Amino acid sequence: MNHRSRLFLLCLLSVPLAPLAGCTTYYKNVEACKDKVRASYPASANAPLKITGSGESYHGLRVIVHGTIANPPTPLATKTTPVPAAAECTFSEASMTGFQWLIPAYLAPKPPSPDADE
Repeated sequence: MNHRSRLFLLCLLSVPLAPLAGCTTYYKNVEACKDKVRASYPASANAPLKITGSGESYHGLRVIVHGTIANPPTPLATKTTPVPAAAECTFSEASMTGFQWLIPAYLAPKPPSPDADE
């Protein structure tokens, strides 16, 4: 095999791998969002957060992390009651540009009141 044919073969083998180059950002964004959810959850000692899954958009630009919060039992109840929890992270390439809790209501941001403009 001469030098040109080796170079041509190398180029042919690398073409199918080129689209996979950006796939690692997808996984890094999911893990970064899960880490942010764990870090920003305020009541981890009283009611632990358990991450149950995640949903991602194309290339991981928007990531939703799902979980449950195990609230302590009330005096009349004998078991803990799981409360759903979710948070959203937005990314620009590999850097996080936004984070917000979606549920539960006490963690989610409050919408601005209509009187705030006055």
